[in-house]
Amino acid sequence: MKLRCDRRELAEATAWSAKQLAAKPTVPARAGLLLEAAADSLTVSGVDWDVTTRSSLPADVGEPGRIVVPGRLAASVLATFPGEYIDLTLDGQQAVLASGDASFTLSLLPAEDYPALMARPRPAGTVDGSLFADAVGQIIGASDPTVAAKPWMGAVHVATDGEQMTLTATDSYRLAERTLTWRPADGAADLDALMPGQALLDAAKAMAGGEVLLSGDLPAGLGTATRYASLALVDRTGRPDVHKNIPRFTTTGTVEVAPLIAAIRRACLVATDRKPKILVGFKGTEVSVRAAGDTGAVARDTLPADLLDGDPMQIAFKPEYLLEGLQHITADAVRFELHSPTRPARLQAATGDADYQYLVMPVRL
Repeated sequence: MKLRCDRRELAEATAWSAKQLAAKPTVPARAGLLLEAAADSLTVSGVDWDVTTRSSLPADVGEPGRIVVPGRLAASVLATFPGEYIDLTLDGQQAVLASGDASFTLSLLPAEDYPALMARPRPAGTVDGSLFADAVGQIIGASDPTVAAKPWMGAVHVATDGEQMTLTATDSYRLAERTLTWRPADGAADLDALMPGQALLDAAKAMAGGEVLLSGDLPAGLGTATRYASLALVDRTGRPDVHKNIPRFTTTGTVEVAPLIAAIRRACLVATDRKPKILVGFKGTEVSVRAAGDTGAVARDTLPADLLDGDPMQIAFKPEYLLEGLQHITADAVRFELHSPTRPARLQAATGDADYQYLVMPVRL
């Protein structure tokens, strides 16, 4: 194999694929990236148990070939190389990367042990890549991938209905949901796929800037003309109906987002016990934020608000859960919809962006 290509494009491709590789795979070849040079292009592929990534970039190919290089090391090396172009050549069982006066040699992994790559399925439709990446980033904070017994907590549900796509993430204490426009392919069925959240976010970010094609087949996938990722679907066992327990809200209050975030962060300075909580009160034209600490310190803030409808109410929240929802409200003011101190509260933009909603469970005092 012998080729020259743009250093930055190769560095970005290897960084994305290497991020998805397992840290200590049982099969050594799975720690590598597959480089395939043919005609006037170079393809970089990575395979993990749940994610397969593939990038194509233009290259001046002198000799075609197929090799496997250590993934994370190759990505680190390419990220630090100077120069605009990278020359890649082979020296026996080693790959030589050179740019200007700098060079680096990588030992090859056995290409014959590399897993077979899955073919791209027929897409179900397309979505704007930048909007899709923003939407996944907006809701991903409501997921929790650390609960191994409940993998659905770390997943994002991708569903389409006609020309609308809905993305949902929940860890049973929070629910974040975003809708956006979707262009279904002719004759394609609606999507209904539970995808690994962080892998979906990484892929969406890597493909932002153009049209993204999605498929909900097994495995699910998304891609552009030059990049593609296949994602293993997540087990739905035990996942609740996320909309079943949304109450009929009886109290609505509106407050500016920035002052409320600042007040909550100040209250967190006091709420320093093992399970910090804050008390948010809605009454008349005010919203209050209170917290108490183990040392007897007390924080209280009062903010102007608009109580549009309903009775006064006080609800306790985990501050980090409340902040997660507030930081993704794109309007200047947020509308709280409340039912009782023991049922979830809903946050939405007071004006404009009605495509995002965030529900958060209260905590006991």
